[in-house]
Amino acid sequence: MAMINVANIGRLDLNLLLVFHCLMTERSVTRAAAMLHITQGAVSASLKRLREHFGDELFVRTGSGMVPTRRALDLAPRVAEALTAVSAMTGDQIRPPVKVSNRIFNIALSDDLETYLAPALVGEAARSLAISFAFHQTNSSLWKTALADPDMDLALCAEPKELTSQFSSQVLFSSSYSCLYDGRRLNLSNPISREEYLSRTHVRVSYDGRRGFVDDLFQTAGAVRRVSASFTHFGGVLSVLALGDGIATLPTFAAYAYARIAHLTVSPVPMHVPAFRVFMIWKVQSTADDQNQWLRDFVVERTRGINVEQ
Repeated sequence: MAMINVANIGRLDLNLLLVFHCLMTERSVTRAAAMLHITQGAVSASLKRLREHFGDELFVRTGSGMVPTRRALDLAPRVAEALTAVSAMTGDQIRPPVKVSNRIFNIALSDDLETYLAPALVGEAARSLAISFAFHQTNSSLWKTALADPDMDLALCAEPKELTSQFSSQVLFSSSYSCLYDGRRLNLSNPISREEYLSRTHVRVSYDGRRGFVDDLFQTAGAVRRVSASFTHFGGVLSVLALGDGIATLPTFAAYAYARIAHLTVSPVPMHVPAFRVFMIWKVQSTADDQNQWLRDFVVERTRGINVEQ
């Protein structure tokens, strides 16, 4: 019987060998993550541990993917043999890849979240996996209607109303509100002053196009809000702000996203405004679905590193 270095083996998690095997097979962190049904961050962390254990880079990132080093090529057949032996011993099979290629995922969300999150979702990771997204309009009041569609995979919205046991949810991130305006053209300060904020014309966005929480702020301050235009969707605000003289009060993530598009100014609101959370919601019966679980992991991974103000 061959001698076994128990101490050395004890330092190596079997799951790391599975990550190694998938990286060798897929030559991509993204595809390896999909194959293992874990996040890209988890694969990267496992690769770091593998590098430390074997004292080698193992896989080098290039324009054409993750290229194995000579050491990795030498290890590959032995790792595959070890995993095969473990699989045979336990009677289990290595988890097959979740088949997401060429899949169209349907996500319901408001247009402010769409502008903010779509670039992160429809990025290099999605292209390399050959998946695509269909985005559908909803909001915190109508998300249930969206998820009633059997083809709808997820709904994303701020502080969903009437969240019941028929649905599962996860908080993606938190935000507050900021002002958006053309600071240079309107000669407004940054940050905008309370006097400027209360005296200027405003562009309003609300669920029904009527009164919103900013109107309540003005009433509390003993001021009357002058509104030049009201919208039920955030996208309509851009052209008015770019050409008019108004100020919009939007979720901070949306304000920065629109500012990048239209070269506008973002400022803190010079009054106390509430914070809120953005939720990911799905049907309870979809919880165990491999593709839906992969999508949820993908959304969490792609939104985790986003800075609201970048």
